[in-house]
Amino acid sequence: MKIDVKKLKATCESLNLLYVEDDANARVAMFEFLQRFFQNITVAIDGKDGLEKFKNDSFDLIITDVKMPHMSGIEMLKDIRTFDRLTPVLVFSAHNEAEFFLQTLRLGVDDYLLKPLEYEQFLSSLEKVVERIDLKKQLQTYQLQLEDEVKNRTQELHNKLYYDDLTSLLSRYAFFEDIQTVQTPVIFLIDIDKFKLINEIYGLKTGSLVLQEFAKFLQDFVHESEYKVYRLSADEFVLMKDAPFINYDLYEQTVENFFKQLTHFQVQFDNDSITIDVTVGISIAQKNALECAKTALENAKENKKSYVTYFVEMDLLEEKKDTLLWKNKIKSAVEEHRIIPVYQAIVNDSGEIVKYEALMRLEEKGSAELISPYFFLDTAIKTKLYDSLSSTIIFNALELAKKSNNILSINFTFTDIKNELFINSIADYLSDHENLGEQLVFEITESENIESFNLVKEFIQRFRAHGVKFAIDDFGSGYSNFQHILEMQPDYLKIDGSLVRNIDKDESSYILVKAIIDFSHKLGISIIAEFVHTKKIFSLLKELHVDEYQGFYFHKPQRKTL
Repeated sequence: MKIDVKKLKATCESLNLLYVEDDANARVAMFEFLQRFFQNITVAIDGKDGLEKFKNDSFDLIITDVKMPHMSGIEMLKDIRTFDRLTPVLVFSAHNEAEFFLQTLRLGVDDYLLKPLEYEQFLSSLEKVVERIDLKKQLQTYQLQLEDEVKNRTQELHNKLYYDDLTSLLSRYAFFEDIQTVQTPVIFLIDIDKFKLINEIYGLKTGSLVLQEFAKFLQDFVHESEYKVYRLSADEFVLMKDAPFINYDLYEQTVENFFKQLTHFQVQFDNDSITIDVTVGISIAQKNALECAKTALENAKENKKSYVTYFVEMDLLEEKKDTLLWKNKIKSAVEEHRIIPVYQAIVNDSGEIVKYEALMRLEEKGSAELISPYFFLDTAIKTKLYDSLSSTIIFNALELAKKSNNILSINFTFTDIKNELFINSIADYLSDHENLGEQLVFEITESENIESFNLVKEFIQRFRAHGVKFAIDDFGSGYSNFQHILEMQPDYLKIDGSLVRNIDKDESSYILVKAIIDFSHKLGISIIAEFVHTKKIFSLLKELHVDEYQGFYFHKPQRKTL
């Protein structure tokens, strides 16, 4: 559904917003963007500042960064949630890490968005949360007016907010409000298996009928019990109660009785009938009850069980199992020479290839599928397999450079740079192959994981003596520091793809990219733009005088020998 931006702006104008961001440049750009929607914005420079301002004022919405000095966004929200459980929160971060995402879920955050913000995605998240705020404000407003005038309207708004339109069950909003008052929650999270197939085979009207009948079934099942029934999403339902004492045998008996009664459930229509199967995740007396129930539900689905009750070790077991799976995959790939380089062309503004970047891929056993390091690099680092992967790719690229006239760009992380034996072996290789360094560009990822910029500068100076040029990769991704650029004096800056991707739609990205280009050119640094995937973006970047371009608009990474 298309977002009504005009209506959204009108609603936002009356709201009080707390905006928390430590980075000054990002704060200025984002503040200008938010002013399009909000008139009342209070800015905080870190989590500690944000907490103090939240305590001293009344806010309808919080928008916050995650990683900040003095107090992070997550720590700030933890403190706020000790005395305020309902104020909506939108979190944005440059870090796509499951740990941050899970923590924000447990804090009742409404959405987790990645920097740089995608305009449409941000508007969609903002519209949803503002609609809930507006409904609540309307409810409060009407309650303050004369009782005779607002009685019917108040009830209408209450029902819309607290009851699901299709099934008349308590809504998702009601669930999250009710769970705040529950001391010892017992939750049965019920998911209808393959419900999408019912819609596809029988149509949406019949699918809606199944949901309505199942809602009645659940209400009949909890009749004369303390359980409340909620509809969380399309095919997810919750039974919840506050348990005065814990009786695991009773809950086991409850779920078994549920499945026994479900065998008699049928939906009759047009001389036909539909039966359903469900999977249940159970959470008993857990702090983050819904998240725990979801973990149990996923475990049940994965192990093809009808239901599973959450236990504390389940999260750790899932993480360990995933790590072990990838560890074995990586070891096998290294032993069988399935860690392979692919090469993506980098072009000038005429579309002519000027160099290639070497990229790492893991070849799936028994197929030609190539897996991005996004899925396995963290595991490789945790299990100390990273050095083997990096060495394979870098020395393969050096061999290729030796055999061809191509200029190759090779990635180095700080983990590589501080590996003295590895760096020495590369220096020895270049010493043995005179002038090879002149065909190479070493790309260093600009990251907060860099512990010593002196070590990075020494690395640059050492290999410049061999004729190697240097690029700073992923610049502008959220941690970039212009002071570091002045210290390292690179030959190239590679603008992060997250900025380039929506530069034609996101004014903030455009402003930041232009600033990076202007700054770099004044220092004599060439600019490479990554993630150039359309002609429109290519043309826009040419107008900004980008020097070189990389992306699917020109060339996809290829595994063949250059």
